[in-house]
Amino acid sequence: MAAITNLPIELLQLIAGRCSASDIIALSSTCRYLNRACDSPAVFQMSFELYLPEITSTAFKDKSALVRFMRDYIEGPKKPCQRNEGPKMAWLCLAMAISRLPRFSSELEQVASTVKAQAALRIPELSEDTQESLEGLMAFLSTLLVWGYTDIEKAGVGTLLDDLCSIFFPRTPTINYLRIDQSMDGEHPLQFAFCLAMANLEICQPSYTSSLSSGDPRNDLAPNMVRLMNAVGYKGHMLGPGYETFRTSWIGKQTHGLFISTFITQNVYYGLQGRKPNIFSRLISIAMMTRKKIASNQLPSVKKIEFVPSWYLTGDTSPTAEHTTPSGATSLRPRFPMVSPNRVAISGKKGRYFHPFSGDEWWAWYTTRVRNLARHIDEGEWCGYYTYDLHLGSRVDPIMENIRFRRTNPDEDTNGDTDGDTDGDTDGDKYSVEALDCVDGIGSFTLRGVVNASDAACTIQIRKEYANHGFDWQGRVTPLGICGTYSHWWNRTLQPSGYFWLWKREWMDAPGM
Repeated sequence: MAAITNLPIELLQLIAGRCSASDIIALSSTCRYLNRACDSPAVFQMSFELYLPEITSTAFKDKSALVRFMRDYIEGPKKPCQRNEGPKMAWLCLAMAISRLPRFSSELEQVASTVKAQAALRIPELSEDTQESLEGLMAFLSTLLVWGYTDIEKAGVGTLLDDLCSIFFPRTPTINYLRIDQSMDGEHPLQFAFCLAMANLEICQPSYTSSLSSGDPRNDLAPNMVRLMNAVGYKGHMLGPGYETFRTSWIGKQTHGLFISTFITQNVYYGLQGRKPNIFSRLISIAMMTRKKIASNQLPSVKKIEFVPSWYLTGDTSPTAEHTTPSGATSLRPRFPMVSPNRVAISGKKGRYFHPFSGDEWWAWYTTRVRNLARHIDEGEWCGYYTYDLHLGSRVDPIMENIRFRRTNPDEDTNGDTDGDTDGDTDGDKYSVEALDCVDGIGSFTLRGVVNASDAACTIQIRKEYANHGFDWQGRVTPLGICGTYSHWWNRTLQPSGYFWLWKREWMDAPGM
């Protein structure tokens, strides 16, 4: 009888490439000949490409384009992928992680159940295994979203993330539930907020032909609004001093901004498609649906938000393409987010298994993308919504549009002065902007203020001026746009008058799509 080892190595590699990464490892452990055939970067690359789902956004043309990009990224002459193990381990990690994608929802559900069970018992912290699993799943999902895989949110992920909000954000500090800063370390709370915002956009994307009687969206969203509002609505003191420390950090502020976009998404969707609590809100909704000049029932499409700028695809190594972290450490060039499975021991069993997580590449992508947007706010048209409150069903006026920022001093340096150097600029890169002839449901308005594009800030302070009144905006640049709070000129308290979210017009689907 012929043995499998009698087959040529090239044929064995084609066969192995059709297997999952774990099966390839098992096959390569049987004998030296099969190890020689299977333990190859090309085999793991074939497996990775096979198990990849089709791209669902405009990040790449198709999954083959993503594979080609990763091949150049991992094995190209500039080798920006910082992996000491080499191409074989890089492809092995990618293949191992992506083969677990069909089990992602069930794994997240299991971890969420464990988290809720521990919180119900008033356990103040997660076990090491539970925390590591939760962080790995958030990192895995946030990385796939950047790659362009948005349909994963349809598998009940959004509801699971909403359910976790009730654990991460208790109503009062006397309830010894887990806070998000106690449950996940490093950038993982930010990844959770990013995934939550994207999940709500994917689930809540209004249809252009939707009617006001399409049902109550609360039945679909299942949001834990009250608890999350404690964290976002300037009531963080209710969660204790530890949470205040987190929220004033760079990661905490970015997390706060992404949560604002989540609330506005839910309120816009509810205002357009849900049943209204009063006649005034119903009239506002009708005005939004019938205004011809505005594609008023639109939100950013998760399939069109640009997460992979051109300098990743072209290999740009200019100074503007370099990545600088908020702490000031600079790498040679920005790194593309990759999944890097960690070898974790299984309790009671021999050996180890791979658990996907995202290393420095995701953090490098996020901070680079935020800084890039902050430095180019004056490019393209912005639009967005503002809401008077965070509660579901609160008033959301018609969309703001025709917002085109321009620098008010063309000779201004990116650091905010005009002398051609960076001396005396202690706050980082600043520049003044204004936007004229903007419109919303109230009328015409202008925007004037300052953008701080420094690595530690990426903020905008701006005044919105109508003919006889106005508001002060405090915003933070995120990969989903500019999110923040506003207050009336005469309101100098810490409590904001409302919340706003601006995004690029090009991120929206065309009317009728």
